Amino acid sequence: MTSLSVASSSPRTVTTATVTPSTVTLIPALTSTSSISKSPNPTTNLNPPADTAPPANTSLPPSPAPNATKQMNPQANTTQPKPPIITSNTVTPATSGPQPQQCSYIVTHILSGFMVNVSMDPTTTNYTINLKETGQTIKTINPTFNQSFHEVKHLKPCTEYVLNLTFTDSTGQEKPCGAESTNTTLGMSKDDVQNGTCMSGYVCYRSEWDSSSLSTSYNIPAEQCKSDNKTFCIKPRYNDICTDLTTTFPSENCRTSFNLTRSITVDFLNSSEINQTASTKLPAQIEPKLPPSCTDLTVGYTCHEVGKSNTKNLSDLKPFTDYSCTGQVQNGNITLKNTAAVSFRVDCDFTLNAKVISSTNTSIQLSWNTSSKNCGDVLPHPETLSYVCSCSHKERTPKGKHTADLKGSVGTCDVRELEPFTQYHCEVQTKYNGTLRPTTGNTVTQKTDVGRPEEVTSLHVKRTDNNQISVTCNSEKHSNGLLKKYIATLSNDGAETKTLNSNECKFEFKDLSYSTKYTVEVIFCNEKFCSKPKKDSAQTSYNIGRPIIFVVTILIFSVALAVALYKIIQSRTSRSEDGTLELNAIYENVPRSDDIRPTEPPTESSV
Repeated sequence: MTSLSVASSSPRTVTTATVTPSTVTLIPALTSTSSISKSPNPTTNLNPPADTAPPANTSLPPSPAPNATKQMNPQANTTQPKPPIITSNTVTPATSGPQPQQCSYIVTHILSGFMVNVSMDPTTTNYTINLKETGQTIKTINPTFNQSFHEVKHLKPCTEYVLNLTFTDSTGQEKPCGAESTNTTLGMSKDDVQNGTCMSGYVCYRSEWDSSSLSTSYNIPAEQCKSDNKTFCIKPRYNDICTDLTTTFPSENCRTSFNLTRSITVDFLNSSEINQTASTKLPAQIEPKLPPSCTDLTVGYTCHEVGKSNTKNLSDLKPFTDYSCTGQVQNGNITLKNTAAVSFRVDCDFTLNAKVISSTNTSIQLSWNTSSKNCGDVLPHPETLSYVCSCSHKERTPKGKHTADLKGSVGTCDVRELEPFTQYHCEVQTKYNGTLRPTTGNTVTQKTDVGRPEEVTSLHVKRTDNNQISVTCNSEKHSNGLLKKYIATLSNDGAETKTLNSNECKFEFKDLSYSTKYTVEVIFCNEKFCSKPKKDSAQTSYNIGRPIIFVVTILIFSVALAVALYKIIQSRTSRSEDGTLELNAIYENVPRSDDIRPTEPPTESSV
């Protein structure tokens, strides 16, 4: 503790004044002017005026605080004797009656603040110090005490404070004790600062002074320790690890400052702050970003598959698998700490560059060359890769089958049993360990060649007349080519052959033989091929028209003949009847038998 004291060989002279009880006058010690220097080194004028005479009634100031014998220069941090700061009030009643309580105080410098020594009536028990930094209204200190000595500490160095003291008198009223004074704290030295411990990963200093203004060369502000308001800490930057950190202890009012340097060892490294970048391709890599000055540190990684306990090195990691990797920060062979876990997974980006080698009317042959930016390392190991080839058409039922012939990253396959003359969308899919994986550049389109048309169905052959046959079939079949033509051939065991062509499966065979069995064969053709023939048969009926005509003719002839005969007969009958009449006439003229004698019948000549 440092105090202000007066050291002089001449006798001390105190000037007092007599006032009424309602008036309080500040009587300075050792000078005719009551003032407190605002400089860091307050001084008191020890030479009183020549015309000052000792008063009749003198009130002596209180004694200095114990051991308050040294003054610290806040600028040079040197020790030199200084007179005490004394504020004294002497109250003298103008008339007889009870005198008011008298109060005075002395402010003395101590480390990190002031000592206030109060001289007061013994009946006063409570004093209040009001202290604030000059020009500031934020921080006001209001300690209340009931002793003669009180320390106000943890102030800023080289800083001017305004101080006033009040007391509570016997009537319970609060009254000022002496005049308001302005005082400047001492300077700060390295001896006033010790290393502190408060927050892990921070550089901490402890001091009785208010050190909130300290900073580093890159202007990182100090943080007050929550558990100790006399400790302030600074968080080193990540790149400060493995270097020396210099902290400056300045004051905005002090003209000088000093530096303290601490070595920032690797113990300050927070493993969760290490930036770790995992690669997106194989072979797996994780790049930790260590402080650049920590050249002796290395990080080795071990990984395990998520959900499993067996560990793997980075070089053993496989694609399409989730891993968790932890790094061991090492200095040589000594592991210092572990990093935060890093999630790692690489998905291969397979590109096949598929193309068509050849095609027929029932097959398409594909080839591809596999590449991968992320997983080029796995391509030399085809045992983990397989492929599925397929060709499909939206309008026809897919019938594609596949085979694969792999040679490292180059492969071929032949998709068979396809439909002729059909546009196909062909795809090669990649499998890794039996599971399909996303693939690009794996599709092509190809049209198969002209092939044999489909065989006709629903063939119907029937007789539509005695000597006429119609033929129909299903016309919705695929010709498997550009041309679409139906050919129907009719035959009766080679004796008679007829052929008809049509774009539709609809034919009429006329003027055939009666009562004849015919065979009809229908094929479906394009520009190159014809389908297998489809056969059916039908038989013509008897020609009933000719017998009818013959019968009619016979009937007509018979009728005509009958009519002719009838007429002939009728004609002869008529003649016979005429002859009979004549004979009857003759017989009527012939004499009776008894009159005529029998005679000979007439001869033919006579008739």
